[in-house]
Amino acid sequence: MKKISSAFFALAIALGMSSCVSYQKYEDTLAERDKLQANYQDLETQLASSAESNRGLREENQSLSKRLAEAEQDLRTSRDRYSRLEKSNEDLMKRYDRMLEQNQQMLESSSDERKQLMAQLTLKEQELNRREQQLRQLEQAIEEKEADVEALRQGLVEREARVNELEEAIAAKEAKLNTLRERINQALLGFSDADLSVREENGKVYVSLSQNLLFRSGSKTINTEGKDAIRKVAAVLKSNPDIGITVEGHTDTDGEAAFNWDLSVGRATSVVKVITDEGVDPARITAAGRGEFYPIASNDTAEGKAKNRRTEIILTPKLDALYQLIEE
Repeated sequence: MKKISSAFFALAIALGMSSCVSYQKYEDTLAERDKLQANYQDLETQLASSAESNRGLREENQSLSKRLAEAEQDLRTSRDRYSRLEKSNEDLMKRYDRMLEQNQQMLESSSDERKQLMAQLTLKEQELNRREQQLRQLEQAIEEKEADVEALRQGLVEREARVNELEEAIAAKEAKLNTLRERINQALLGFSDADLSVREENGKVYVSLSQNLLFRSGSKTINTEGKDAIRKVAAVLKSNPDIGITVEGHTDTDGEAAFNWDLSVGRATSVVKVITDEGVDPARITAAGRGEFYPIASNDTAEGKAKNRRTEIILTPKLDALYQLIEE
């Protein structure tokens, strides 16, 4: 049994058909196929968006950490300057006191000396006032920087919490996919690798069943061995009600494209019929016919054509909680 990584999507099943479908049924099937293809692309886009959002949050965290480190460095520098200015201010105060004392002593000296001393005192007082103003401005700047640092720190904590929550949701989704894939692998032990494979891709689990396992050439009626395989898959799906299911029929390029469309739709609906008969809720299931337009191998060889003639049951876990985290 082949195992591949990364994925989740949905299974679909439906009614067996063995005769031709009317032209109107063919037109309806084309419309349904377009709608399902749009839904499929939308799910892939949403999953890619969740991974991109996770990367974006990590980059924002790195930017916030860098800004926090810069703010803390600025705060340390400002505190340094404040300490130096405060010491300088203390020195000036001491010098000022000494000069006042000298002035008192020189009051009895000549008037010229007294004028010079008074001029010096005036200059020192002006210098002292200027230093005190600088100190007040620096104190205010330090307070603002401390507030900025705290805001950055809080923002970083909130971002980290969101990143952790998002990573936990992604890990839970991956764990659910791995468990689902393993359960299906266990249920399908004994079937040939050439006829049946299970892989994980793009957040979905793909169960691929060959034409040889399910149908005779050109037929939409499932044989006994094929029904056995589908019933085992249905048993796993029934116990996992939160998994969406899409069933896709595929053909090679032999024959007319219109016939291949009809055949792929009929085979998908036949598989859906078996799954719903096993008790799986039909509301979870979508059936789609892809015709010859989604090959997984070259149609230029018999081996490639055999690989393209397949029916795929695609399982997709619900991502509502994950999308809600991304949109917050």
